[in-house]
Amino acid sequence: MIYENGRFPHFRTEDGGFDDADEHDGHAYHLLARLRSTGELIASARLAPVELLTPSRVVALDEPGATRLLSSERLRRTDVLEGARWVVHPGHRGRKIGQLLVVASNLLAQQLERRLIWVLAGTVAGQDAILRHFGFWEASPNRHPLPEVGDVVKLLACRPERLMSDHSALAAQVAPAVTEELARIRLGRESFPVG
Repeated sequence: MIYENGRFPHFRTEDGGFDDADEHDGHAYHLLARLRSTGELIASARLAPVELLTPSRVVALDEPGATRLLSSERLRRTDVLEGARWVVHPGHRGRKIGQLLVVASNLLAQQLERRLIWVLAGTVAGQDAILRHFGFWEASPNRHPLPEVGDVVKLLACRPERLMSDHSALAAQVAPAVTEELARIRLGRESFPVG
């Protein structure tokens, strides 16, 4: 999915397979959308408690922007989930899957009592525009080229309670699945994933 027919060749492994392994994966919650009929993965998002990320990608790329954002919102890093890897398979875009993923991410943030989600959103394919349409705002004027993925990213943020109140119908649609899965995770482990 993330290889996108060669658009991102660094996700292809030497053996012809695909991999998107990342050092933050063990600290993160992974939201996955699969087709009911086949189980095919069609969308994903990764959200991690910022204080577990060493370093946070947002802080590493835009520390001044992150610091200003936390100060202006009167928050600490422990109030924040960092979003990444928000991807919808090209063949399934335009079907509200991305919207459901954004709402599910914000529902997760609320369940974890996180007051902010921040993300370095890509601008080339319009990921930033989709997130802004859904209630994220541009939290820093800085732009960061990422030649390894052929994109330029910028810092966006949202307050989960605001987004959820603006999209209550979609929230009601995804709430049972997110709540059930989070309860299942918490039964066997601590409140946060560990590496």
